[in-house]
Amino acid sequence: MMLRIGLRFHRTGMISTAAIGAFSGMLQSLGFQAIVGTSESARQQFGLQMQLLGRQLSYLVPLPVHPETLAGYVQWRAFGFFPVIFGFWALIAGSGAIRGDEDRGLLELWLASGTSRARVTAARTGAFVIAVAASILVVLVLTGLGATIVGSPLPIEGLLADGAALLAVTVACFALALLIAQFVDSRRVAAGVSAIVLLALFLLNSLGRTLEAPARFRGVSPFYYVDRTNGLSPGGQIDWASTLGVSAAALALVALAGVAFTRRDLGAGLVRPRRAVRPRVIEPSRNPFLRAPVLATIYEQRVGLTAWMVSTALLALFMTSLAKSVADLVNHIPIFRAYVSGQGDLNRAVISVFWFAMMPLVLGAFAITQVSRWTTDDTEGRLEMVLSEPVSRRRVALERAGALLVATTFIAVVGSAVTLWAADAQGISLGVESIALATALLLPFGLAFGSLGAALAGWIPRATVLLLSGYAVVSYFLTQFVPLFRWPQWVANVSIFYLYGTPLTTGVYWTGFWVLMAIIAIAMTIGLLSFQRRDLGR
Repeated sequence: MMLRIGLRFHRTGMISTAAIGAFSGMLQSLGFQAIVGTSESARQQFGLQMQLLGRQLSYLVPLPVHPETLAGYVQWRAFGFFPVIFGFWALIAGSGAIRGDEDRGLLELWLASGTSRARVTAARTGAFVIAVAASILVVLVLTGLGATIVGSPLPIEGLLADGAALLAVTVACFALALLIAQFVDSRRVAAGVSAIVLLALFLLNSLGRTLEAPARFRGVSPFYYVDRTNGLSPGGQIDWASTLGVSAAALALVALAGVAFTRRDLGAGLVRPRRAVRPRVIEPSRNPFLRAPVLATIYEQRVGLTAWMVSTALLALFMTSLAKSVADLVNHIPIFRAYVSGQGDLNRAVISVFWFAMMPLVLGAFAITQVSRWTTDDTEGRLEMVLSEPVSRRRVALERAGALLVATTFIAVVGSAVTLWAADAQGISLGVESIALATALLLPFGLAFGSLGAALAGWIPRATVLLLSGYAVVSYFLTQFVPLFRWPQWVANVSIFYLYGTPLTTGVYWTGFWVLMAIIAIAMTIGLLSFQRRDLGR
């Protein structure tokens, strides 16, 4: 019974992640020949260029091994990103598997019926493992099918080894988030702390690929061990010992989470800070930020927002510092030149296409976290407290949109300011007016993403975050695959990232701008109407 309930909770995540992974893997297989060409000399030249580009992108994906072959290219471009996609799902699922059930009041019912805490832990973990295995199986089958269609079948053993390694690291991320959730007192805090820990482990491994200092400690990260298996690449290795080791570590973390779960009280974390003795307060706070409607929400998120701004600044500095080296590579790779054709100066175009194409992805991810906050406030009862003040639902919805717009502005301005400074330090002239225009157009993009989330939350709040995340990933890949496969224009318009355009080099894409404004108006209206009519917590 518990296992079936757990599978129902993971159903949306399983479908969404399988669709994202299968879409990416299959299209990478189908598009390989269009990227590389048919001649052997073109393939060898492409492989050399990808080796150079791979070192520039080692902070995201493992170094490529024989990318001039379809198997090596799929290993690098598809399976290199899969740990990030599946790890994100594991983060959400692990932080909510028990803590989320507790916040919804389900855990008390299960324990009252005589179900032990150990059984709850085992059932929720087992359900996730089954869901992940099914999702990975779909990804493997469709990725292999795409390679078979183009006449270059992938090795079965390599596919299975990559799938097993991906399963192991995903379960390890789930187990780590599950363990962290037992030490804190809410799902929201668990998700935040788990995200910081997993990001640190990911960066420890990725930076250790090329830097000596973090390389010494890569063994601490579970992502290091999935890197050790690249069974698809010709001459690659299959490290079953690493896969089994990560699996054993995941089981140990689940066992520790179970022990911590049995020792803590419901509604509390295992670590409970000692309450400080403070004088009684009978007057409202005089903090001016807490009295302003939108600024109050911004003030509550000041620590998290600062972290987003700092992370965006560092990413902008890193990406912009690579502009000239990437421009040299792009100048010698015909398929990459297609992405920047007609955009003037190559260095400027690279910053436009690579960084200002990633900046909307960053803002989309931030908008998703805000939508997750909205749905969590609803399901965990905080929204009831706000509405009981009393505050109208219309005001709550408008304050959420306003806070998202202000926070998006802060992040976008910081990222653009660092980009302008870093480009100027390399002698690349971007221009203040062009940067200001590109930054200003990021604001309706972020608000459009949040509006879509608000509309979805009015109908299916529990699946909103995963559906919005899935749409973000598919949209991002469409911006790469549409020019590659020469798909019709209407397919590109499905991607919300395409609507942003390339304002740094080609000015305002007015059609995309007005479509974004229409999305904001329609989605916000739908979200507001559904928010006013539906029952809380549903």
